[in-house]
Amino acid sequence: MRFRREKRGERIKREVERGLKLREERVNQLTQEKIRLFVPKVFIRFYRKRYDRNPGRYSGIEKAIEKSRIPVSVPRFMAIAQFYALLSIIPGAMLGYLFGRVILPIEAFDYFGIPIRIYYPFSQYPEFYLALSIVLFSLFAYFFIRNSILSYPYYMSNLRKGKIESALPHTVNMLLGMARGGVQLSAAFKFIAENRHIFDEMSKEFGKIVELMEIFGEDMATAMRYVQQTTPSDRFYNFLDNFLNVVESGGDVVEYLKLKSEQLLEEREKYHSLFFETLQLIAEIYLAMFIVTPLFFLTVLVVFQILQGGVLTGFKIALFTLLPVGSIMIIYMVLSMMPKEPKASFVREERVIEDLGVRVNGAEGGEFKVKKYRRALNRFKSFLLLPFREVVYSLTIRAVSLYLVIPPLVFFTLSYGRIDLESVLIGTIIALFLPLIFFVEYRERVIRSVENQIPDFLRQLAGLNEAGLNVVEALRYVTTMEIGTLNKEITKVKRDVEWGELVTEALRKLETRVRSGVVSRVVSLVVKAIESTPSIRDALYTASIYSEMEIEAKDRIRGQMSMYTIIIYIAFFVFLYTTYVLLNNIISIFHSIENLPPGIIAGVDFTTLRDTFYQTTLMVGFFSGLTAGVMGEGKIESGLKHVIVFVLLGYIFFTKIIVF
Repeated sequence: MRFRREKRGERIKREVERGLKLREERVNQLTQEKIRLFVPKVFIRFYRKRYDRNPGRYSGIEKAIEKSRIPVSVPRFMAIAQFYALLSIIPGAMLGYLFGRVILPIEAFDYFGIPIRIYYPFSQYPEFYLALSIVLFSLFAYFFIRNSILSYPYYMSNLRKGKIESALPHTVNMLLGMARGGVQLSAAFKFIAENRHIFDEMSKEFGKIVELMEIFGEDMATAMRYVQQTTPSDRFYNFLDNFLNVVESGGDVVEYLKLKSEQLLEEREKYHSLFFETLQLIAEIYLAMFIVTPLFFLTVLVVFQILQGGVLTGFKIALFTLLPVGSIMIIYMVLSMMPKEPKASFVREERVIEDLGVRVNGAEGGEFKVKKYRRALNRFKSFLLLPFREVVYSLTIRAVSLYLVIPPLVFFTLSYGRIDLESVLIGTIIALFLPLIFFVEYRERVIRSVENQIPDFLRQLAGLNEAGLNVVEALRYVTTMEIGTLNKEITKVKRDVEWGELVTEALRKLETRVRSGVVSRVVSLVVKAIESTPSIRDALYTASIYSEMEIEAKDRIRGQMSMYTIIIYIAFFVFLYTTYVLLNNIISIFHSIENLPPGIIAGVDFTTLRDTFYQTTLMVGFFSGLTAGVMGEGKIESGLKHVIVFVLLGYIFFTKIIVF
């Protein structure tokens, strides 16, 4: 009997473990994420026993894991932290041994010519210090790795909070559009959960609701309440709280979502105002620290260089270290503060073409003949024209590689040995940047043009649908109108539909081609409305209003941020003017002073002064250009054109105007 009870207990234990394993696999399948870290099962069983005995002990880490939506159970996560912390003892002990053998035994050294001798206590026991070093480094590695792993859910929870709040306005507008289009709430939640490329981390929150409803059989209110209690975002918590009250009381969901959308719009305007105030402060700090301060120190150090000499070398070392580091910190700060929208990770369209081999009597060949030279010529022509076709929306290095490599190579080959090396390097960099700037600006212009035409297109489509035309007929009629750059894309959609493609699939191809967050969200809303109801007028009008608000917000931000680009340009021109006054007048000033000690003017290397000002100007111009792009348009690549302007101005200024 005892043997049977033990055997039955082991069977129940295996079934419980199998059930937990199946639950983890289902969670992983829904979230499409897996933690592929090896951990011995004995560690998992050990922490599972401890967790079952005292779950409250792990309540903090359990809440953090749930808020971060990491697909792992508490026992497995604790086992991962313990196992890899123990493994870290090995490299920690090796570092401790290296420190104890190589670094620690040093007892005498020279400090600027002064011999220094260190006497360790118990120096007659070197093995004691070696063992102590190994133990300390091992303990440090163990606790550092363990605490780093255990703090990871808290870090991810805080990171997800910002992403969820960033995606909340887009999510509310999408829910509003689908509610007006007659889509059920459960279907709308599932749509948001499945489109991670549009809603970012918000998809995980709605994915949890869908998981509880479809896998664990919970009702919608219970699932929403659970996500409300476990979400890291307070704003999303309040949204779900009010949404639950409306749903459970039978209120008007459309009216609530409309009011919430307007509220979020007002909050976004307040955030933008605060952002511009902070950006103004950062711009003033940048001008003071990285444009005015180098100029001030140059002005002072010129006098010391003339009187004493050797001062500018230390200044250049400090400047060429602090200026890049400080500028990168300012750029990172501005980029982290920028009003964000979910970054769409578009999936490339994959086409599978069947290999049709022509065979006659079992042998390859037949009446088809391939013109190899014509094929090679067409491939080369396609490679040259690749950036100017559909790929213009998502330019890659492969698409523009030829245009990036050929100009600098040609310039370097033709100019090397004919002009000075400094001019060759600057010209090569400019020749490399110019094609990249052209393609970046061309892509931004095309995408901006398509986005600006989206609201009018949707309103026309909604009007035609209201007049009784279905989506296919409305698309055919719209293509006869001239609506700018978007007309080319709509024509492709109509062509795909005429060739037998579903309207929804043709619109998804449009979303894949045009790499724009606004277009992606609008197309997704229209596709969902088409799949749910034949009358999509309300959904189209909602998508039109939403896209128009997004475009207006972008234009307003771009217009206000352009002011800071102008400020940086003015500051750089002031920098050049002050440099001109200093370098042109410094010699005459010192020559006019009587009774100077002999050799001061004669011993001054004015070429060194000029080179120091020249190098400082190029450095300030390079990072000022990048900062102007970030503050003016919110992108580092947008600063390349400003970099070329500043570097060219500095080069012309010191080669044509400042001449000793």
